[in-house]
Amino acid sequence: MTQNEEENVTSVQMADIVDFNEKKEKSNIHVEEGIKWLRQASLAGDNGAMNELAFQLLTGKLVKQDVEEGEKWLRKSADTGDQWAMMELGYRLLVGENLGKNQAEGEKWIRKSAELEYPMAMRVLGYRLLEGLDVEKNVEEGEYWLRKAADVHEPIAMRILGYRLLTGKHELKQNVLEGEKWLQKAAEAGETIAMREWGKYLI
Repeated sequence: MTQNEEENVTSVQMADIVDFNEKKEKSNIHVEEGIKWLRQASLAGDNGAMNELAFQLLTGKLVKQDVEEGEKWLRKSADTGDQWAMMELGYRLLVGENLGKNQAEGEKWIRKSAELEYPMAMRVLGYRLLEGLDVEKNVEEGEYWLRKAADVHEPIAMRILGYRLLTGKHELKQNVLEGEKWLQKAAEAGETIAMREWGKYLI
């Protein structure tokens, strides 16, 4: 390689760095602009915007983390009856993720979402009641909510219910035929762990 060729490579590399920095600056501008519009939509009462804004502010993945404002929008959306917001607020309070841990309030919000038949909330509530994770253990009620989630084809709920019925472990009475049905349904729905467990079971 001649000296000129080396210089050309260096020039190309520098150009790439400059181009990357320019893209990064433009990207930051777009993010700030996006947040501005989400705030405007949130102020206008749009739940989807409140939820997205809350998520971005609580996690700080794309914007500077602001837990206080994130919690404000998540609560506002939950207060209007948004099922996802209720579930998200409840879970974060229950486990203390980005918000101060408050198990009683967390369970209250998850239950509200589950009672509105939000599939993920029914599954989370059912699983946590079965396990006694951050809530008082109640196997009968846990199975009730897990079955309700499975009945509306929530993939993870179908997999958990199927596996536990199939094996008779984790306090559910063994029922091989029903267990096979639910685990197969979860696998057919594309739930990765269910596909793996169903495959292993068939071999």
